[in-house]
Amino acid sequence: MKKMEKFKLPEQIETERTILLKRSHEHDKQMWEAIEESRNTIREWLFWVDKQKSYEDVVKATEMFESMWQSDTEWAYNIYHKENNLILGCVGPHNIIFRNQSAEFGYWLRNSATGKGYMTEAIIALEQKLFAAGMHRLTICCDVNNQASAHVAQRAGYQLESVAKEATYHASGLHDLATYVKFSPYPIKGFS
Repeated sequence: MKKMEKFKLPEQIETERTILLKRSHEHDKQMWEAIEESRNTIREWLFWVDKQKSYEDVVKATEMFESMWQSDTEWAYNIYHKENNLILGCVGPHNIIFRNQSAEFGYWLRNSATGKGYMTEAIIALEQKLFAAGMHRLTICCDVNNQASAHVAQRAGYQLESVAKEATYHASGLHDLATYVKFSPYPIKGFS
């Protein structure tokens, strides 16, 4: 089997209603505002929220995401609404393993942007780029009680693959983790 060649996603991807932009310091102020608006809600599902206690913490996180972008281990995007340029949240593939042609999506939306289909739209746009570049397996993992995240996966056509018991930690302790999977519609690259 031939090893999959590394690739980069574009720094900007447009969907019908949104623009996905590579996370950068230019957007740190808006990111801080979105986190503050949604802190109590997303804290229930995402461990990192409690580490974002100030604007300076967001700046440090952006530096980390920029480094991971350069090393091809995670491609973090801010999601902006096309009409008002409001930051809606973040999305991106992480746990990128080129050898296995796989990646996992992570995402969150600010409270005022949930329930409108923005995240499903962003996931589908990103998966199209990833599958076209040669990724074979994409996953979405979420707490089994996080119905909003599970609905994003289901609306985007992902299938429940497994539930791992007490496999994810966040604010209230260990929880069961659901894994949703979608496979590329294209032939697997690298096999002869």
